[in-house]
Amino acid sequence: MRSPLIFVLASLVGIVLATAMTTTTTTTTRAADPLSLRVLTFNIRYAAAGSKYEKPWSVRGPLVIGRVAAAMSAAAAAAETNNAVPVVGMQEVLHAQLQDIAAGLGPAWAHIGTGRDDGKEAGEYCPIFYRPDRARLLATTQKWLSPTPDVPSFWPGAGSRRYVLVAVFEEAATGRRFVAANTHLDNASSRARSEGVRIALAVIRDVRDAWRDPGSNPDPLPVVLTGDFNSEPGGDAYAEMVRDGYLRDAYELADARARFGPYETYTGFVPDEIPDVGGRIDFLWLGPDADAAAPWDVVRYEVLDNVVDGVFISDHRPVFGDIVLRAT
Repeated sequence: MRSPLIFVLASLVGIVLATAMTTTTTTTTRAADPLSLRVLTFNIRYAAAGSKYEKPWSVRGPLVIGRVAAAMSAAAAAAETNNAVPVVGMQEVLHAQLQDIAAGLGPAWAHIGTGRDDGKEAGEYCPIFYRPDRARLLATTQKWLSPTPDVPSFWPGAGSRRYVLVAVFEEAATGRRFVAANTHLDNASSRARSEGVRIALAVIRDVRDAWRDPGSNPDPLPVVLTGDFNSEPGGDAYAEMVRDGYLRDAYELADARARFGPYETYTGFVPDEIPDVGGRIDFLWLGPDADAAAPWDVVRYEVLDNVVDGVFISDHRPVFGDIVLRAT
């Protein structure tokens, strides 16, 4: 009997993107142009009942939206980011929260992704928000991190259903394409996290291979992966990412002088407990590292504060990176 992982990888080899694809008319790719992105990852915390330190979503929501909107607006204004294309990966977003965020960010923004429990609206989303006027969506596919990735499902022993969302975008101004992916690995099972990394990377590779044609399109088709990995550097999922080598941690790629904010991305809600529970578990991954034609510069890596006006807006801090794919 084949192992679950072998079954999953075998099923992913023949991914057909047409089952989850959106296409648009594209421009001619000019691979000589640099590609500037501001990529943000943020576990916003699902809308739980309020407590002493954790305020209800009715209080946190507007502050979450304001924090994200301000970070993305700053990218457009900063000279060093060269009017970067904004991409936002979120985790733990319930449907009502998704509606609030979409309304709060406004009509210039669009999003992809579904609820993890039914592939529709039930359970938490891992959405990607983007600006259609800045980046055209060419294709999207969503796979569950389980032995049956095409349907909402668990990895055996996992605490929750998990998925990876992968999209291909084309920058409106230059026609340069890139892959953006977003995920949230399991909190309960180390095995589920490690296997989830393998499945997610297999999906990303298949999507990139399907859209990259070196003969007719010289663009190296770079990849950015955002997510809450529930694993610190050296831990199970992080170690699997390093072992695989396809993508690299933006924090490690950034020069020390380009890193800003605190180190920890998870804090919890209780101020006195942060030194004991805090850790860096939210990541931006860039690649593919093995492709010498895709040299990333991390201009800025920053962990933003998750306390606004005395309110913990989430138990995670938002993390963003200003990244540039140099001209080829």
